[in-house]
Amino acid sequence: MNRDEFIVCREYAAMDLAFSMYNLHENLDENSENADFYGASEKRYYDWFTRVIGELLAATDDGDARGQLEAAAAAEAELKGLRKENIKRMEFFTALTDRLVAYEYVLNRYELKFAPEEKLDEFLRANSEDAFLNKVISYLTLERDKKIFGTKLQEIIGEVPVQMTRNKLFELIDRAFTLYLDSDETSLDELIYMLRMAGLTYGFYDYTNEYPTLGEPLRDFESVDLKTMTESDYDRLRDEIFTLSGKLEFIMDFYYELQRCVNDALSLCIVRKWLPEDDALMDRSERRAITACLGDVIDDDTFTPLEGRIELVAERLHAQMSGVEAPDMNAEEEEEYLDVATLARLLSNSIFAEIDPLFVEEKTVTKELIKEKEDVLFAELTEVFKESQKPVKKAVMAKILEKLPPFLTDQAAIEEYIRLNLFNCRDKAEKCAVMAIITEMMEEDKQR
Repeated sequence: MNRDEFIVCREYAAMDLAFSMYNLHENLDENSENADFYGASEKRYYDWFTRVIGELLAATDDGDARGQLEAAAAAEAELKGLRKENIKRMEFFTALTDRLVAYEYVLNRYELKFAPEEKLDEFLRANSEDAFLNKVISYLTLERDKKIFGTKLQEIIGEVPVQMTRNKLFELIDRAFTLYLDSDETSLDELIYMLRMAGLTYGFYDYTNEYPTLGEPLRDFESVDLKTMTESDYDRLRDEIFTLSGKLEFIMDFYYELQRCVNDALSLCIVRKWLPEDDALMDRSERRAITACLGDVIDDDTFTPLEGRIELVAERLHAQMSGVEAPDMNAEEEEEYLDVATLARLLSNSIFAEIDPLFVEEKTVTKELIKEKEDVLFAELTEVFKESQKPVKKAVMAKILEKLPPFLTDQAAIEEYIRLNLFNCRDKAEKCAVMAIITEMMEEDKQR
């Protein structure tokens, strides 16, 4: 890339860093009262990041070009370390969230468990099976976009009670994997990642000792025998899970914003290597906004000069990064290309994308590779099913089915699946709850 293109990267990274630091500061400030689950660890990461940024800005005040490059290299190394730590944290909270989704799924189906029998019968009389099925089919068939149709169908499948064996589920997963034959391994791995998260098999670094109140609701849920759960048990777990969901949302917002800050700051360090010595790391308005965040003296007027600029720069950035191609490289060109490719990833919307290694050897998906990956995944899922109560097992299966490519090929197959799995559900309360959930889901979608 030429100097002007690196300047675009610098301008976008600096402006986005200023706005992200503002959001990060507000996030910490607004949630400072929730010290039981949010504060100590987050403040430590925030201090780590702001120290690195402060040292980087201080070094750029010095006119020594070599000193600036050395400071940028030192900051880059620290920021990469922070980025890795941040990803570990986010994996932990994401895994907790996926477990929470499964447990909420179970509790949603217990919502009418303690309702009077006559109330359930009244609901079923007012919502006949045929009328309900017609609504679902109409909702799906009115969608002309095949991709959106598939998404809507899988969302409904994800709510229908699962009445299938483990082997049948594995058969559907195998059928989905076969669609990836002769494609690159990365695409298949992305699907496996989603299935592992839905299947509660994803390993993660455990930080529960730092967030004891986050683990309590999950442990409470897992200690209750769902077969004999009382109404008071249900109410307590429902409140705990709902509260936990709010806590996780706050905490994940923090780490998401921190990652944006780290990515932007890393980008500035990388760009510094490819700009002339007399070029500044950022312009005055960007520096002023970032310094204000570091000094906790944020004034909205400080950000006024940046408003409107970032959108224009973002368009230019997208245009130039979409055309990045590997040249026939000598040593210097290879270094520049790797830095440009890293910038493209850091400044993209995939803020947790891997940058080290930046590239991995691509493999073509073969039957042997599918078998190898299936053996691992199926063993993990088998262990989860063995340890889970039946309602949780059904929840996991449903969420896995939702992540698979659509496996129902026509209207007749869709109708048959709903009749067999929902209408034949022996638990009247669950049947009513699911019909209500799907109806509400369709109504909300129509209102968007």
